[in-house]
Order: sequence, then structure tokens, then C-alpha cells
Amino acid sequence: MNNFNKVLSICFGLILLGACKTEDVKPIINTSNSSLVKIAVDATNISEGGGISQVTVSLNELSASTVVVYFKYTGTAAFNVDYSANMSISIAAGSFSNQTTLLALQDTIKEGNETIIISIDSVVGGKIDGVQSKQITIEDDDAVSSGNLIINEVLYDPGDNVAEGDANGDGIRDPNQDEFIEFYNNSSKPLDISGYKIFDATALSSNTPRHIVSAGTILPPNKALVVFGGGNPTGTFGGAIVQKASSGSINMNNAGDLVTVQDSTGFTLLTFDVTPLSDNPNESYTRDPDITGDFVQHAGTANSLKFSPGKKIDNTPF
Repeated sequence: MNNFNKVLSICFGLILLGACKTEDVKPIINTSNSSLVKIAVDATNISEGGGISQVTVSLNELSASTVVVYFKYTGTAAFNVDYSANMSISIAAGSFSNQTTLLALQDTIKEGNETIIISIDSVVGGKIDGVQSKQITIEDDDAVSSGNLIINEVLYDPGDNVAEGDANGDGIRDPNQDEFIEFYNNSSKPLDISGYKIFDATALSSNTPRHIVSAGTILPPNKALVVFGGGNPTGTFGGAIVQKASSGSINMNNAGDLVTVQDSTGFTLLTFDVTPLSDNPNESYTRDPDITGDFVQHAGTANSLKFSPGKKIDNTPF
């Protein structure tokens, strides 16, 4: 509790006893230049196209003199190239806080997401309240990076019967039609993935995609796209966008294969190497935990299901 709050608490008790008036409550002002400074940001993910984050510096108690806070910027984003920001900010005498704005700068470079780490470098008229730093991510809008669009689940070897292999829900177990790849938009903004191309190793060598994502496909934030090999996908699939391979098959090889995903310009965004997972599992490989984890066999997770296209491991929607 800071000194002002302590006085307020004590005097409130005295007010109840009639021994203190509200006008007697005065904030204690630090005159020794030792007020503690903290930093906060209101947005940790901002768009490259003019996204902003408000940076707030605050004191634990009022200061008798102006407090000047100097910032240090590190991370993968370049100062005055990828973003602009002030190098310092002042908190006026008698004030608890002040704000400044960090602004992302637009470019046309496919560079992926970049990070800004903003720290308090030094303080004049006060002290840093321990280590103070915050990270902000600039989300690239020129290309979807693996930090935005991820592969979360892959079924290249459907089980041997309908109960364990009918991933697309059409009542038929088919080794090619029930193959699927589940993509997830791990960002705060919709992604236009129109024209994205999926290859297996053979298709990549001949530049003939197994699937081209349909025109007008916008993947909402924190939602999934499931691409099946074929068949008649039946079900809600957790509200995911569902498509069938435009070539009629994804054609992933159980004995080892490499899935490659390119954007509409041919820029490679993602790869998935089947080879280290080639053990004919009769079930999917999924991230555990979803989105951030390593790939494991689905039935070995907390949920004993063989697959969960469009859904989390526990079979609930994203």
C-alpha cells in the first residue's frame, strides 16, 4: 500500500469516529526522488498497417519533482523502420502516470511477425521498480508466417475401419479421402488464404498442387481450416472451414513425405515432415497442447479419439 492509501485508510477510520474530516486527507508527496516506476502496454499484438499500443508509465506514489523515464528498445523489429516510438516520457510533479504511443510502420516486405521489447533504461527523479519490460508483436500483413498460420493436426494414415478411419464423416473409410490437414489461424486478425497451395513431395517436384485454397477463403482469428483428401465431408467439424483437395487427393505417403504450403505467390510458409512420424499409426498426429505443443499420436492424449478435425484435442471447438 502506498503512503497516500495508508493515510486515506487511517483517516477513513477516524472519520467514522468524527475525529477526521475528508478535507484533511492529503496525499504524501515523495521529495527524495525515490518514487518507483512501472511500465505497461495496452496491446501486445498490433497490425503492421498502423497498429498502435499505448505505453503507460506509472509511479507508486506522487513525486515532488518531474520524473523522466528513458526507454530502451530491442527485439527483431527495427526502430524507425518497423515502428516509431518516443525515447522518453515525463511524469509531471504531482501526477501518478503518463502515456505515449508506439506506432507500427507499414512496409511491403514478407518478413513474418516481428517483436519489440520495450524496457525502462533509466529514470531521472525516481527509481525503476525492479526489471521492467514488455513485449509487443507486430503482425506482418504482407505474408502469413508460421507464427500466424500453423498446422495443428495431420492424418496421413486413417484407421482400418469406419469407426477408426472415417475422419470426414461420410460413412466410408477411404485411405485417401479421409486424409486431412488441419490449419489454425493463430493471430488476432482474419487471414485471406485464397490461392494458397498444398503439395506433397511428389507434387512439389512437378509444381502441381494437391490443393489450391478456394478464392475468397478468409480464415477468422483463432479458427481452423480442414482440408480433406476427398469424399463427402459430413458434420460441423467445430465450425471450421472445410474443403476437399482440388486435385482429388492430398496423397501423403505413410512411409515418409514432406508437406509444403505456399501462398498464392509461391512463397513457402509451412512444411510438415511426415518422415520422423512414419510408423503407420492408424490415427492422426496432433499438437499437444493444441497450437503450441509438439506433434504426438492423437490417441495418446487425454482424449482417446483417433482424430479431431476442426476441433481441439478434447473434441471441443476452437
